[in-house]
Amino acid sequence: MPGFSIEPSPLGRIVVAPNVPKRHRLFYTTIDYSGAIDERLEAFVGREVAHCNQVHGCGVRRPCRRSDSGGMAAALQICDALWSDEPSALAIKVADCLPVSLIGDGVIANVHCGWRGAVQRIVDRTIDAIGGATDAWLGPTIRVCCFEVGEEVAVQFPEEFVDRTSYAKPHVDVPAFVRSRLRGARVHDAELCTRCDGSIFHSYRRDGRTGGRNLAILTKE
Repeated sequence: MPGFSIEPSPLGRIVVAPNVPKRHRLFYTTIDYSGAIDERLEAFVGREVAHCNQVHGCGVRRPCRRSDSGGMAAALQICDALWSDEPSALAIKVADCLPVSLIGDGVIANVHCGWRGAVQRIVDRTIDAIGGATDAWLGPTIRVCCFEVGEEVAVQFPEEFVDRTSYAKPHVDVPAFVRSRLRGARVHDAELCTRCDGSIFHSYRRDGRTGGRNLAILTKE
C-alpha cells in the first residue's frame, strides 16, 4: 500500500491516505469499527458527516442543507456518490466495493463504486459533476485475486479487465477498470484487498450480511 499508513484512532485502526492536499483529510476505517455514522465518528472527524442511501446505482448528489442547523444532511438522498465545494465531510460505506475519492479545483467527491456502479460509469458521472478531478484515491476493495464472477458479470467489462486464465472462473479487476476512467487524474491506489486472508477490513464476501462496513471519509475545510 504505497504511501498509505495504518494508524491508531478512537475508531480503532484506520488507514490514512497519502498525498492529500492541505486542509483536506482522507481515511478508511477497518474491521475495528462497525461502520456506524454516529456521534463517535463525528467527534473524531470534527464535523457532521454527510452520507447517503447507497443503492449500487449511478446517482451523484450534493448533500442537502438541514434547514434548522445549516449542516450537511445525513442519509436523506438515494445515490452512490456525494460531492461538495464547501467545508464538509463525506462518507461512503463499503464492504468489498471500491471507494473512489476525488479532489478537484475547490471540490471533493466520494464515490461508492461496486461492479454495477462501475459499468454504469458512476466515476465518469461524478467527474462530470465536479468539473474534473486532479487526484483520485482508490481505497481498500475486493481485488482481482478474490473477485470471482459469473459470465453474466464478466461480459459487462472490456476483456482487458477480465482474467479468464489464472482461475477456474472469470475474475474482474474493477480498480483497473476505474483507473482507466479517471481522465489523467493522479491516481493513489491503496492496493489493499478486503477479501484476502488476513485482511483488516470488513468483507461482504467473507462475512455475509452480518458483517460491518468500512467507511471512506473525505473532508474539506
